Amino acid sequence: MIKNGKDFWAGAMFIAFGIAFMVVSRDYSMGSSVRMGPAYFPTVLGGLLVALGAVVFVRAFVSQLRQSFAVFRFRWGLAIAGTVLGVVMYQSFAWWVAMGKGPQLLQYVLNALALILIVLSFGPKPLFVITLAVIAFGYLLKPFGLVITSAILIFASAWGGHEFKAREVLIIYVVLALFSVGTFVFGLGLPINIWPDLG
Repeated sequence: MIKNGKDFWAGAMFIAFGIAFMVVSRDYSMGSSVRMGPAYFPTVLGGLLVALGAVVFVRAFVSQLRQSFAVFRFRWGLAIAGTVLGVVMYQSFAWWVAMGKGPQLLQYVLNALALILIVLSFGPKPLFVITLAVIAFGYLLKPFGLVITSAILIFASAWGGHEFKAREVLIIYVVLALFSVGTFVFGLGLPINIWPDLG
């Protein structure tokens, strides 16, 4: 019997995202801990998410908290729509790549929309907005560049919180964007796009 609905849904979400990371990265080279391939980090992260999700999920059945299963209303329509769109985008990936850079950016946006619909099916505003901001940053970093995706992450996360003060968020964004570009691109020389790659 479920004793803690929050742990149940949090655990289910962690497990789902962990499995998704491992499934999507299975077509890439794994490498080793010394020479990591493109699949190494998402696979390890996915495994950790599944392990963490399993612990939280099990705790939902043994927790002593007196909470009902229905902590929040789950939106099945959004979950199904996001899943269908995600499957269509995944299956048509090669077609979008063959169309060129512009349509490929549209494909990234549609993939992001599929993730947004799935996450929107869970919980209150702070939960899904901040989760979406982090997912959007990781997913859109390559096609849209560090400057734009940093703006998405910072402004969306601030909007998902209790207060949103535009001037403060703008200052934080400018400082963090300059720091990120200076440190990761120019300082460490990481191959990260600063701006969208439309060439």
